[in-house]
Amino acid sequence: MKKSFCTRLGVALACLALCTGSASAETGGRWESEYEAYGRKITVDVEICVPEKEQIPFLAVAPMEELPAGETEKYREYFGSMDRSGSESAFSSKRNRIIIDYSDHVHHPDLSNAEKVTTPNRTLTEFDRDTAYTEDNDLTVGEAEQLVNGNIGMVYPSVSFRVLDVVANDRTKYRKTGEKLSDKGYYELDCMQVFDGVPLAGSVHGAYRRRIKHDFIMADYGTAYINATDRNHFGGSYELWNVTGEPGMPDRLLSFDEARPAIEKLILSGNIRRVYHVYLGYAQYDMPEGSPYEYVLAPAWVFRVGWMDDPEEDTATEKSVNGTDLAEGCIYLPVIVNAVSGEVTYPLDEGEGRMLLPEGCITQLTQAE
Repeated sequence: MKKSFCTRLGVALACLALCTGSASAETGGRWESEYEAYGRKITVDVEICVPEKEQIPFLAVAPMEELPAGETEKYREYFGSMDRSGSESAFSSKRNRIIIDYSDHVHHPDLSNAEKVTTPNRTLTEFDRDTAYTEDNDLTVGEAEQLVNGNIGMVYPSVSFRVLDVVANDRTKYRKTGEKLSDKGYYELDCMQVFDGVPLAGSVHGAYRRRIKHDFIMADYGTAYINATDRNHFGGSYELWNVTGEPGMPDRLLSFDEARPAIEKLILSGNIRRVYHVYLGYAQYDMPEGSPYEYVLAPAWVFRVGWMDDPEEDTATEKSVNGTDLAEGCIYLPVIVNAVSGEVTYPLDEGEGRMLLPEGCITQLTQAE
């Protein structure tokens, strides 16, 4: 019989060794430390991403409204004029989702036949925006990000995104012969919506292991998932938040050194096996009933991690069919440390109210009214 999590956590905190490391939130830098948990060595070497902002206000947000029919038709014609693939619709607007999909050529019918073809790829959680990573394609990550923003900017000029994760795909080829079907590789981009220079780095709806359909939908708000080859071959979807107000300014924000111990505790408990990103940015929270706002973005330290529910379980070593596995056998999710209250999301929490803005933040918002 397995021991309870609380018992294992107590043993972990009593017996596991912690190596030192430090960094300044105000200047960014890197978090470089080593930890030991359940006989495993966990090495953390990750950039600390801090926006160039002296203050980060609370933002009230709502899902972007669907475009009127006339506007949708205008952009359908615009992006449709760029498409030669035979797609029925190069543009659509449904609720807060915008889809843009066009190509300057008809795709080979075997490109989508996974039994016949393969596309070797690799995941990049850290990358140089001035570097091209895909096969026979000189498009850099920064240029791909410009395409992401240029296309959505045609519809919403004030909306922008930043690339979070990249999958660099090589040219698709036949499994048996190795013959190449595509002329160049392409990027799969996981992007964050940016608000006045501050990225939406995570949502409470994506921070918990037990989720319902509503959580999966909400976790995608403020994100974009894009396939980009070049300016003539682009496709993906944007899920947009719209800012409806600025209900207050936090009194102070936690520094990285104040937020880090919460994550170290989960590393030592055996649950966090790797840290991929550290962002001081926004996290999306729900508001309690009776509040003037339904959703709020609050300043937070967001740690994108590889998580395991069972501290004693080893991670899977198998790779995906095309050779990449972002979380290396773990669950890839955000652990959010609220930068105002210090409250931490715990992925196994199933309690009511776990999606709500922490009480310390609500108090500050009430005082600001």
